[in-house]
Amino acid sequence: MSISFMPKEVKFFDYLNMQAENIVKAADCFKHAVKKGSFDEETVKKIKNFEHEGDTLAHEIVDMLNRTFITPIDREDIYSLANILDDIIDMVNSMSGRIRLYKLDASDDHMVQFAETIDQSAQALANAVKHMHDTKRARRVLDYCIEVNRLENMGDQIREKAIGRLFDTEKDPIMVIKWKEIYEAAEATLDTCEHVAKVIEAILVKHG
Repeated sequence: MSISFMPKEVKFFDYLNMQAENIVKAADCFKHAVKKGSFDEETVKKIKNFEHEGDTLAHEIVDMLNRTFITPIDREDIYSLANILDDIIDMVNSMSGRIRLYKLDASDDHMVQFAETIDQSAQALANAVKHMHDTKRARRVLDYCIEVNRLENMGDQIREKAIGRLFDTEKDPIMVIKWKEIYEAAEATLDTCEHVAKVIEAILVKHG
């Protein structure tokens, strides 16, 4: 009788994919709420539920790492990817809560641009994560990462225009503080998406 020292298959990539798809759902919900101009209690709760699901998936991945001897890619890469993906949905959840708390009209032109860009970045990341296990599709995964980088650069431009207009037109200093915080949080969310893309790119180089 042959004895195998290989562990039972643990689908780390499946769990990372579920994390990424959960971010897509949260970003889509956030985008529609922004376009509607209102973050009602139901919407905020829905995004919060996505955030809870993200936390659960991240914890499950860490738990699997603790129980698995052999992993498909380096353990630290899986750990880093799981945690940074979780950071994205945390930031989307935080923005939705702050917009509701501050009673802001979310349909602000620049916020709509931010929401659409975050949504596109989430989708590009989900596509990258979906295919990163397949070495034959490394070029396609890299293209998705490049797209995330492009969208992050767009986010920088949106932030500069948004804050510039804010200082030029808004007379209420409290509103300036509120909106500046939200704009910077949106841009930071895109920065975090780019961070995920860089981690994926590093994994491709390491295992290429």
